[in-house]
Amino acid sequence: MSALLLSTLSLILLPSSATGLHFDVQPTKIEIGLSMRFYLNCSFNHGTDPEMSSLVALFISRAQDTTNVDFHEIASVNTFSGNVSNMIHDNATISGVINNLGVSFLSMEWKFPGDQVSGLYKCVANGVDGTGHPISVMSTSQVTSEMPGTKELVQLVRDLMIKIDYAPEDNTCISGCWQRRLEQMMKARFEITSLYNGHRYLLSKISNHASVAVAQESCELYGGYLAEIDDADELLFVQNFIKSNRNVDFILVLIGGTDEGHEKHWVFERTGRNVTFTKWDPGYPSVDTRSNCLYLRADLYLWIMGDNVCFRTDSNYNSRYMCELPEQ
Repeated sequence: MSALLLSTLSLILLPSSATGLHFDVQPTKIEIGLSMRFYLNCSFNHGTDPEMSSLVALFISRAQDTTNVDFHEIASVNTFSGNVSNMIHDNATISGVINNLGVSFLSMEWKFPGDQVSGLYKCVANGVDGTGHPISVMSTSQVTSEMPGTKELVQLVRDLMIKIDYAPEDNTCISGCWQRRLEQMMKARFEITSLYNGHRYLLSKISNHASVAVAQESCELYGGYLAEIDDADELLFVQNFIKSNRNVDFILVLIGGTDEGHEKHWVFERTGRNVTFTKWDPGYPSVDTRSNCLYLRADLYLWIMGDNVCFRTDSNYNSRYMCELPEQ
């Protein structure tokens, strides 16, 4: 069969409900950092389809923009080479086979998928009918993604910690698997620095922490705390890290430090230790007695210090928070 025939197989299009085509997508909603697996299986049962005499190829395509749909092929398998083609070259595991005596399939699987897998997917089976005419059947499925809220994450991490603590000592898989999941969740939730003076810094990827208490608890669950800046060199390291972030759509980064209950006397929430180093943005600290928490401000993208309220619900103040993790 020629390549020209392959390019015209879509001339006759049948709905998948009337054919042996099945498109299994699980799950259709990805919770970033929580979903452990994303799976696509495009299969065709030759024995249940009277229209398709011979199957030639299976394709999976994706359109990431569901408003202006533009499908791009990401995987295929055909009768000519028998090989599975991977067009995306990411961390997906792909397998497939064409079997005109039974079930053909093309499957893709991602572990701990991120938002890059969201979009509209299309499963297409190309072949010929009993008279040799090209025929094509297809099925589509939409996949969405969301970043769970910090409160939900805190509860989940607590549950995972309990599972790790109470895992049988002779069952290393239980403990190890859950530990790997915690690490994957951390990577999904934060941008992570290289090592600096035995510490790493984590910049949150979302801004729905709402309060300093929730942000601090989130940091503690990973073995850290809201970043405590002690000198100019540490501040410079943190500033350069924020500036290197490719998606700077925020104007505030919450760090450790408060003067709540002792105006103009700044201490770290975690220990009550005095904040001994500051580099204030001009005009700060403010005279507003409600501004009791320490932030790095994006003023001229210098990321120097300013104070603001400790509980943020106004979306106009798109903020992040930064954790500091000592390395063991």
